[in-house]
Amino acid sequence: MHSSNLLYVPLRNTQALDLGKELSNAIALKFFQPASLFEQDLNYLTSLRDKVTGISNDDSSLSASIVQLESFQLTLFTYLSCLKELDKKFFDGCVDFTWFPTIYSKRSTPVTSDSFQYEELNIIFQIGCIYSLMGFGQSRHLDEGLKKSCQYFQLAAGSFTKVQQQVDRIVQTPVENRQFDPPLDFQKETIQCLSNLMLAQAQETVWQKAINNDTTKDSIVARLSFQTFVFYSEAFRLGQLSSFIRLEWINHIAIKKFHFLAAAHLRSSIASLNSFQYGEQVAHLRIAQQAIDKAGKYKRYVNQFVLEDFSGLSETIAIKLRVAEKDNDLIYLRIVPKESDLKPIVGVSMVKPIESDKFGDLLPSARNPLFADLIPYVIINYAQAMRERQEDFVQSKIYDPLQSLNLLMTKFLVERDIESNIDSLEQPENIPDSIINHSREIMDHGGISSIEWSFSELSKLNKECSHLVVECQKRIDIYRQEDEMIKRMHGPSGDIRPNTSSDASDILIAKVDKMREYLKQAELGDKTIIEKYNGIAPVLKVFVGGYSSLNKFIPNSNYAKLDENLSLVISELRDCVSKWETIKSDRSQFIIRVEKKNRENTILPKLIEEYKQNKESLYDSEGQIKSTNLELIYEAHLKILDQDLAYLQQTKQDQQQLEHQIEALNSKFLAHYHTSVSSTQLQRQQALQSLDAAYVKYLEIISNLEEGVKFYHDFINKGTRLLHELEEYLGKRRMESRELEMALSNHQQRIKEQQQKTALSSQAAVRQEIVSPKGQKTNIWNPDSGIKFD
Repeated sequence: MHSSNLLYVPLRNTQALDLGKELSNAIALKFFQPASLFEQDLNYLTSLRDKVTGISNDDSSLSASIVQLESFQLTLFTYLSCLKELDKKFFDGCVDFTWFPTIYSKRSTPVTSDSFQYEELNIIFQIGCIYSLMGFGQSRHLDEGLKKSCQYFQLAAGSFTKVQQQVDRIVQTPVENRQFDPPLDFQKETIQCLSNLMLAQAQETVWQKAINNDTTKDSIVARLSFQTFVFYSEAFRLGQLSSFIRLEWINHIAIKKFHFLAAAHLRSSIASLNSFQYGEQVAHLRIAQQAIDKAGKYKRYVNQFVLEDFSGLSETIAIKLRVAEKDNDLIYLRIVPKESDLKPIVGVSMVKPIESDKFGDLLPSARNPLFADLIPYVIINYAQAMRERQEDFVQSKIYDPLQSLNLLMTKFLVERDIESNIDSLEQPENIPDSIINHSREIMDHGGISSIEWSFSELSKLNKECSHLVVECQKRIDIYRQEDEMIKRMHGPSGDIRPNTSSDASDILIAKVDKMREYLKQAELGDKTIIEKYNGIAPVLKVFVGGYSSLNKFIPNSNYAKLDENLSLVISELRDCVSKWETIKSDRSQFIIRVEKKNRENTILPKLIEEYKQNKESLYDSEGQIKSTNLELIYEAHLKILDQDLAYLQQTKQDQQQLEHQIEALNSKFLAHYHTSVSSTQLQRQQALQSLDAAYVKYLEIISNLEEGVKFYHDFINKGTRLLHELEEYLGKRRMESRELEMALSNHQQRIKEQQQKTALSSQAAVRQEIVSPKGQKTNIWNPDSGIKFD
């Protein structure tokens, strides 16, 4: 690159990456296809990413020819189109992309993200950098070079504007749905500073072309100059707000800003002189001189070519002001108006951010479509999510309702003492079969020791959950302490990290608070289960004691001949109880059939078929899968369970009819029972009733314990994820804090140096002498020559 009085934006550096290998690992891990099927695509991407790395990290890129830069640009656009394809096919988290900011410091902290959007953002930024290099590299001695330079700087501004638009979309996305948080040097002020700098330089080339034309009017040149000043002024303002713009850039932009303000008023003074407005001529020259004086404190670290241009302009203004003031004082005697009384110079903008057509027409690369036969991970992810929803659907719509029906019927029979009343009359000495079956069931499940072990497990899980909450709270406390420390050190206005205290941190804190509340509710539930268990523990000991224990617990009764009508009712009740046993058995077989059907009928093949048949219509205008289309497939898939849901309704109706029948028979039974039962039979009935009641509560306790264990395991899984989120967030904030420290240190050093320069300039001004004008400098128009547009 030749020496110039303009700036280019340096390329960001990146860490080398074997992209093909990383994607191959992702395919092997998450996709149901072998990576070997896509070997050519994987090798192609590795090669392409290597080229991007070479362009970004090779210092020789800065001195490349325009042809080479155009080749680099083509590589970047090709890679960008590939990234958009990869974003559709793969998932965030499968590749780590690392980039090093370079716009504000040679020593910068690398930023790593596993999001394809982050990689896209950096590539768009690189494209803007290449355009700035192309604009910087054009010859400014010929109109054609100025024209191309202007076009390239506008394209650079358009690229940086696109970066800003992408960042705005990310920031506007709710924190919990963001794929990543943009790095600090992609903040609004920094990117907009670069965009305005590129527009200022593009406008400057228009101004340069105008002054090269001898017939261009001074008033037009003044307006072009003033608009150039406007762009540089905005870039300077944003650069001051950003802590990531180099000091030498700030000074460069400041010199340029005041240079073009002075140039605008110099040209206006010439126009005033030509209109015989001698007072206005002096006023414009004085304003120009004031701009020159203000610029003096920014000369340090500024390019020599910029200073030469500025020096030439300064000398010209000084001479013209001295002559104009002398002529007006001695000859014209015109009143010199105040600046506020002057007709304002209205800038005319000849440039704007231009977004390259290649962004809107990111055609597939030579090897695209990449991974044509690879099922996008979003389809697999949807399939996994829908599989979980299917499991939940079967659980909530079939398993749970059926279990509730069984428990309701058991409670119905126990509350009415059906079996205990019958057994107390028909079996005065034998232990009823139902009681023996309950005893075996309880012992098969481990009896009392199993329940007590479950309570022990619940206690351990509760402690583990409590520890998780404590650890999460520790991370929150650390975050608050470190955040407060940053604010104490630099003040609220000095903390230029992304303002996530009202979004990300608040969301995480709310999650921790909710975890704590859930845990309190679970502990209350555990106490309720323990109290319920303590209430039936003595009777459970009878069940697990076996036949001898039951025989001691259940008193024998005297045998009595039953009334014929009572015997008939008892017989009918026995039949109803048998029907219930048959229904329970059928339901057990039904559950086995549903489990098999649910296991064998997965939705993934249907989603894959839909994707292959309607690939294009599945994506929206932004390249995202339309979830509504997949929801229709899911709804159709669930119809395989329609017959099972119908069975559930039918067995529910059968149970209700059986309950009505038992209720009616029980009323008849009780009418005879109270007149024929003996005291010994009543004692036996009460013992059997207490066993039945304990059995029902035992079933409830077993169900409660299972739910408790499931709750704690889910709590641990979600709590562990939240702890990782907190650690990642804390690490991210610490990294931002380190970058903040570096940026603020640079910023404070910049202020200190400017203060020193101001002091030196003030001292120098006292000793300054007016010198004779120097010869014309490079890139400085001749104020005495007329200029015009072609």
